[in-house]
Amino acid sequence: MKEVKLHPRDTMTAEERLRAVINLQVPDRVPVSPLIYYFAARYAGINNAELYDPAKFNKALDRVFYDLGPWDIHYYINAYHRELISFFVPMKVLEPGFELPPNSIRQFLEEEIMKEEDYQWIMRVSKLTPRYALYRLFMERWIPRIWEHVGEGWRSYAFMWPRLISAGLRWRLEFERWKRRGVAIMYACPTEAAFDNFSMARGMLKFVEDLRKRQEEIAQAADALVESFVYSFKMVSMITGVKRADLCLHRSSNDFISPETFRKLSLPSLKKLVERFAALGVPTVLHCDGNWDLNLEALRELPAGKAIMQCDGSTNIFKAKEIVGDRICIMGDVPADLLALGSPSEVDEYCHRLIEEVGKGGGFILASGCELAPNAKPENVKVMMESVVKYGYYQDRAAEQARKIA
Repeated sequence: MKEVKLHPRDTMTAEERLRAVINLQVPDRVPVSPLIYYFAARYAGINNAELYDPAKFNKALDRVFYDLGPWDIHYYINAYHRELISFFVPMKVLEPGFELPPNSIRQFLEEEIMKEEDYQWIMRVSKLTPRYALYRLFMERWIPRIWEHVGEGWRSYAFMWPRLISAGLRWRLEFERWKRRGVAIMYACPTEAAFDNFSMARGMLKFVEDLRKRQEEIAQAADALVESFVYSFKMVSMITGVKRADLCLHRSSNDFISPETFRKLSLPSLKKLVERFAALGVPTVLHCDGNWDLNLEALRELPAGKAIMQCDGSTNIFKAKEIVGDRICIMGDVPADLLALGSPSEVDEYCHRLIEEVGKGGGFILASGCELAPNAKPENVKVMMESVVKYGYYQDRAAEQARKIA
């Protein structure tokens, strides 16, 4: 495939730039990677329910890319089949155009999908079929409890497998299209880490009880799923052609659990999984929703140069750079409220600060704080995209520093 440079002054491709920052190296410039979903619908003048139409979704995203971009790294989240959402986040879900008005935003319901006996079931099945335990957990137990129309037993497999495969093949085609534009792909497929899966599937109230009564079961069940996570990633990676993993950590932040609970129940399986991926030459994107300020020291236990920590606006990203920036690539963190309510000059100033401070010495990806706000001002989004060209070339910063010394 012909190498494409996104900007005239670039000396690296987006893929080379992404690999460099993951390895904590200094690239030619800071890369930018917004997470765009509902914003694309609003900007393109379609309703949120229409994002399930692949043609409309890609047309909307293309319009954002060519009007307000480009960006270096494609961070995608569209599953196209509503049932697949629950394969990545095991909760009942209300969708725009189905249970909700067309311009609503997806809502997850805190209900008990995972039963308390499922911890023992996971450990038992993982001993018998370690590679397939994760698939069996979803297909045989969770998906039928979430979607009544899917059915149980072989009906669940018959319903879900074609949709999983078709989504994977569609992603592969879309990824190739983005690569031809010179854009790198962030990861092969999104998935929730084991501890966070349990928290969401049990529901908040039940899981809080588990944290008091079933700590050993939680830790052992999460550990038991590690090999299944690795095997599942290999299968998806073969389909999508991307060798980077993604782990969403929606319930491991200090907003949900204490640092002590994180170290005891969430970190062990997370660390083992990141290490297993690293041994395969696969970096891991850690989608760290919520405030992680008190978990940062613990993240130093992860292998160096093998992970990206994506902040969402709650974590102090400058503190994250200080504490783990020598071991983990930091990604973020232009807040949603700033993009929606701030002025272009305020966005420019904040992006400049991120590039100068968090981007110092490499190992940094400029990004929106989690998903780009649906009501973000287009002019603010454009300023964010342009900031990496305006301030992000490392040779310019080196030259400026040399002039100051002289």
